Amino acid sequence: MNARTDALHPPAGLLEQLQPYRHLWPPAPLGSDSAWRIDTAGEYYHRELPERKEDIALDSRWPAFFPAPICIVTTTDGKRSAMEREVGASIVNRFPYVVALSICRQSLSSRHHPRATFMDILEQGGVASLQFLAPGKDLDDALGAIASSPDSLTSQRIEACGLRARSGVTNNAPILAPAYLVYEAKLVRPQKDFEGRRIYDSPWVDVGSHRIYFLEINAIQLQHDIATGRGQIRWRALPAWSALNNTAPVDRPVRGEADARYQKGYNPEYSFPAADTIAFEFDELADGMAVKHLPPLPEDQIEVDNDRARWPCFFPSSCGLITTWAEDGTPNLMPCGSTTVVSRQPFTIAPCVSYASINERYAARKSLELIRKSGRFGCSVPYISSSVVDGIKYAGNNSLANDQHKVNNSGFTIGPSDYGPVIREAPIHFDCEVTGEILLGTHVMFLGEAKRIRVRADVSPDNPLEWCPWAGVTANPLV
Repeated sequence: MNARTDALHPPAGLLEQLQPYRHLWPPAPLGSDSAWRIDTAGEYYHRELPERKEDIALDSRWPAFFPAPICIVTTTDGKRSAMEREVGASIVNRFPYVVALSICRQSLSSRHHPRATFMDILEQGGVASLQFLAPGKDLDDALGAIASSPDSLTSQRIEACGLRARSGVTNNAPILAPAYLVYEAKLVRPQKDFEGRRIYDSPWVDVGSHRIYFLEINAIQLQHDIATGRGQIRWRALPAWSALNNTAPVDRPVRGEADARYQKGYNPEYSFPAADTIAFEFDELADGMAVKHLPPLPEDQIEVDNDRARWPCFFPSSCGLITTWAEDGTPNLMPCGSTTVVSRQPFTIAPCVSYASINERYAARKSLELIRKSGRFGCSVPYISSSVVDGIKYAGNNSLANDQHKVNNSGFTIGPSDYGPVIREAPIHFDCEVTGEILLGTHVMFLGEAKRIRVRADVSPDNPLEWCPWAGVTANPLV
């Protein structure tokens, strides 16, 4: 099949129920847009950032694709309730277990405008529930109610969608009855990290056009049949794409033994629960949901065991390939599953990097030091391919401190950039300059303002990246 046919009939890993929710990028040839320039080698289209305000007012869609999941968020202040569609919610810290939401606070266009009422209710009430509905009519009704009513009427959206709602277990933020997965959370409070440094003096921070809210997860609700293994969540964590222009082969050193420490697995075709995931250890049943309570203090949540320190339940995330240069010019690569877009203007990408030494899974990363020293990094967008996935696994389990040929040994080739090495196998790459960092407890969030975007010339409407921001729900085929 040709590339276009492959995109319209995606890999078997994408469930049939997800087909109507696919996103294809780019919508038009990049060469038809004056903002993009092809390089002399014909290998990449380049786009310089930031954009002019006038241009964003006309079209504030993201200037290039980045894989971001979507969820529905509800909140209440005890008198009013609100519901919003959230793009790019991300788990950003493990201890305490924190999720970040980025909400527009400035008027950029008809697409990006302040969610003032929603933000006021969230800040007054201090609670939220992030919820996921299986693709289908219930999800469509919820999204339709959000799209058809302005922010000033956000309190009417739940009633307008026609879905029954109930209160949560730890807070009274409304939960839509069809939700198969719910994260109950509250605005995080001031505290100290494991090194005694103050964190979360404020539960939110303004970054450009958006405000990032940090919410500590108090409880997770999972549909009982999924929690007991009779049902299964299916998530495709990387976009699908076909590389038409192969990168030039290079001589590679003989790959040495993998790092002998704990080895993390990676599978972009993710199923939960499955043989390679931890069991969902719930504490009670309520409203047909298995409920797991998280301890209120980070020191109570620590699990020394590497496996038990994993996320206690599925949360949709993608992956950014964060690249840096060492001082001697050696390229470095860190796959980062907690990478998200936090601001539209300036377009800001935020990877979260471990800085606290908890165990082998959560320990200070070499990339942390390199990003801080240079004040720059690159972010390449990977795609579903056996060689790309192998490279992610190798790079994620081997440190530059132990393997100076880490990038080469992972099977990737690199191109030059003043910011961070360009992974030539990746269809899209962002050059980012660090404008700030936020300590979160075990991880630090770097705020990387995108200064340049590079898109391979073989990315086109005839050969697009194909992405679905929702997970599917099926019966467990093994039961």
